[in-house]
Amino acid sequence: MKPVIIDDATQRLQDIIDATEYEFNHEIKITAGEAKRIDLIRRMKSDTDKQEYMIMLNALMIALVVASVLHYLWFSTVFVLVVFGISLLFYLFLRQKLKTATINLIAHKSNFDKYLWEGYYLKEMRYNAVKLAYIIFFPMIVVCFADIISGKDGSISLWVNMLIAFIISTFGWLIFFGDDQRILDSIESDLKSLLYL
Repeated sequence: MKPVIIDDATQRLQDIIDATEYEFNHEIKITAGEAKRIDLIRRMKSDTDKQEYMIMLNALMIALVVASVLHYLWFSTVFVLVVFGISLLFYLFLRQKLKTATINLIAHKSNFDKYLWEGYYLKEMRYNAVKLAYIIFFPMIVVCFADIISGKDGSISLWVNMLIAFIISTFGWLIFFGDDQRILDSIESDLKSLLYL
């Protein structure tokens, strides 16, 4: 037996939480449209595409830099440097477009529906940017490393190798990133349904 009665210090806080939940559940009713908007913003914010896609884009660019430089050092092929230069410009363009889209998203924070649509467009832009970069950069990376490993500059079969690598990268994209496309389609469908709620 304890000589002191222990008062539950958290009981008062729990009572306040219970009262607030009771008031929220019984006095504030949200519409179906508001519930859909809340669900959409949660789904969009819980997605980690911002980090994952930027990591993939940067990794592709780093791999392309390494492959291009090594290929040039081994074979002194100017074509590889030209492709690398074009890829670098493409990468910088993508980064600028994504930055502009992010700023545009922040500008619409006061209009919730517009904010949701801008968030969707940003997610779609990230997806398409990485998809395009993957389909363009990956074949070049594969061809450069294939030449380095084989020890000969395959200029004659360069286009055949590029075509094979392009086909592999396209199927790879469909297999590994098909779920992301389905998620985007689902979000777009839900956003369109808000017009009728």
